[in-house]
Amino acid sequence: MFVQRICEAAFSVYDPKLQLETLTSIPGIGPATATGVLAVHDPTNYAIGDRYRVAALLGEDRTLQLSDYPRLLTELRDQNPGGFDLWTVETAYYQQYRDTCDVGR
Repeated sequence: MFVQRICEAAFSVYDPKLQLETLTSIPGIGPATATGVLAVHDPTNYAIGDRYRVAALLGEDRTLQLSDYPRLLTELRDQNPGGFDLWTVETAYYQQYRDTCDVGR
């Protein structure tokens, strides 16, 4: 019940940083996992964020911080080539990063 209430609170607002802060209040949930929850909840407006996405989209090889997520979403929206949902665009950029940097093989 606790997790359900936290998720409902996070989904009731549209402020990515506040949503991550809310979701990461669940024990064991970090920023990267919280972005996955948002992306599964609404793939049109959210994407997964982790250190690989930070490197691919922000050019910084480090773990995802709460303040990074709004920047990642903005970057994905700005680079969206044709009205695709953000999860699809993020997946394409991640695959490009994997191919370029030979990651995840």
